[in-house]
Amino acid sequence: MSSQFSLFNGGIVGESPLIDALLTEIGTAARCDLTVLIFGESGTGKELVARAIHDQSARAMNPFVSVNCGTLTETLLESELFGYERGAFTGANEKRKGLFEAAHKGTIFLDEIGEMSGASQVKLLRVLQEGTIRPVGARSETHVDARVITATNRNLALELQAGRFREDLFYRIAVLAINTPPLRKRVSDIPLLVDHFLGEAEKRSKCSRKRTVEKEAIPVLSNYPWPGNVRQLRHVVEKLVATTMDGDLITAEAARRALPNGHLAGPRAQVPLLYHENDSLEAFLDRTLLTLYEQLLATTGNHSQAARLLRIDRTSLYQRLERARRRINEQSLP
Repeated sequence: MSSQFSLFNGGIVGESPLIDALLTEIGTAARCDLTVLIFGESGTGKELVARAIHDQSARAMNPFVSVNCGTLTETLLESELFGYERGAFTGANEKRKGLFEAAHKGTIFLDEIGEMSGASQVKLLRVLQEGTIRPVGARSETHVDARVITATNRNLALELQAGRFREDLFYRIAVLAINTPPLRKRVSDIPLLVDHFLGEAEKRSKCSRKRTVEKEAIPVLSNYPWPGNVRQLRHVVEKLVATTMDGDLITAEAARRALPNGHLAGPRAQVPLLYHENDSLEAFLDRTLLTLYEQLLATTGNHSQAARLLRIDRTSLYQRLERARRRINEQSLP
């Protein structure tokens, strides 16, 4: 699938091998009607992936309904998803359809599925098994035909082990699994993303003349580790637009000032703490090594030079990096 799809349909911008692979997975998911679990770090565009699947599917002409499960209490989540009858609880002055009914014949996207309580998980499992919902206060069930796509930034394999997520529900939602890559693993896409977000921000600001980005500003942005991923990059570009005038040149210094703590790019750049919830010490050290190497490689452009700065021979560095990648991939698999 051409990466041009990403530039003009759905906002998934990039030409890197990771994005090409992601677009292929989106196409595969769109051609069937199975449940999909999208996993990845916060800010990597999981909802964009869900929308792209819907937009390319046979359900594209029907509703796409999104709900963030992490922002609702258990009681609110049930009434939002399944609706309620008049008089079902205090304040229920009229009957209301839930989001599953709103998504009938279309797609419902359940973001942050890992935040669901055990009781809510049971009710969702019943919907997936039976294709029916029971609104709060209702005596009968209602048939719904909505494709379910879910997403999480949690490691559900660890949630299963800890007993916080139901195994039967996991296998129901993860028939297809798609990983959204972090921005630090597709640094080559940053120039495209900057140009894309710059155009969006200027359009919203009704700028009369387009800003241009100084060539030296790109390495500054590329060397930053982007813990908030693509979402954070968008906010930084919006800040650059807000702090410069129409037609201005966005310089490397302006880019540094827009980054948290005036981040300084280069071999001496500080490696951020990359601890994730439930990380083992080994996983933390693996992630730190990979991030340090990526920063050095982006700065030097040369694996041998990066190895010299780390005071290790090239072969040993390759081997350590490969072991670290393998362990992290094994831990992140759903």
